[in-house]
Amino acid sequence: MQKLFLCILLQLIIVTGIGQTKNNQRDAQQRKQGYWIEQVAELRGEPGYTWEGVYKNDRKEGVWKKTSLIGNLIAEETFKNNVLDGYCKYYFPDGKKSEEGAFISTEIEGQRDTIMIIDPVTDVETPTEIIRKGNSVRNGVWKLYDEESGKMVKEYYNRGATVTAEELGDTTTEPQPAVKPTPLQLPHEHTGKHKKKG
Repeated sequence: MQKLFLCILLQLIIVTGIGQTKNNQRDAQQRKQGYWIEQVAELRGEPGYTWEGVYKNDRKEGVWKKTSLIGNLIAEETFKNNVLDGYCKYYFPDGKKSEEGAFISTEIEGQRDTIMIIDPVTDVETPTEIIRKGNSVRNGVWKLYDEESGKMVKEYYNRGATVTAEELGDTTTEPQPAVKPTPLQLPHEHTGKHKKKG
């Protein structure tokens, strides 16, 4: 009986130990690694929120969830190299979906470029290194939902530029039935409305 109790106790300790993963860890270079939960305080009238997701070498990777301080889901965003790149979903405060679609990154955060700067006084050209911030634009079909009715409309993007459904090749839109024009009748063309004398 005592051996059975010890076996059960040992299994509970092992299962509890496996279930406890450490969050918010840094590596030897102090880079964020693994699963993180971050609290963002209210700022300039904007409500605070919580971020949850995975860091790889101090950069957000994969799906990150943003929730309000009371626990309502605000957004699910996909990151690659710390920049929005992939499918994202956004929600109204009542939990209904507000919009969804994909982002594509056009610049990677930390990307370095050298540009030539001309001094306006001396006209001397000097190479200057700039460090880019990450940038993302909408790409593909975006679905936007009305908060009250839930009605969905689509918007179409090609690397941030608005395009038509045909340009993007979206065939899921339902064609509208053709409206038949009503035939014009002149006053003397009253067919079938003659009274019979009798």
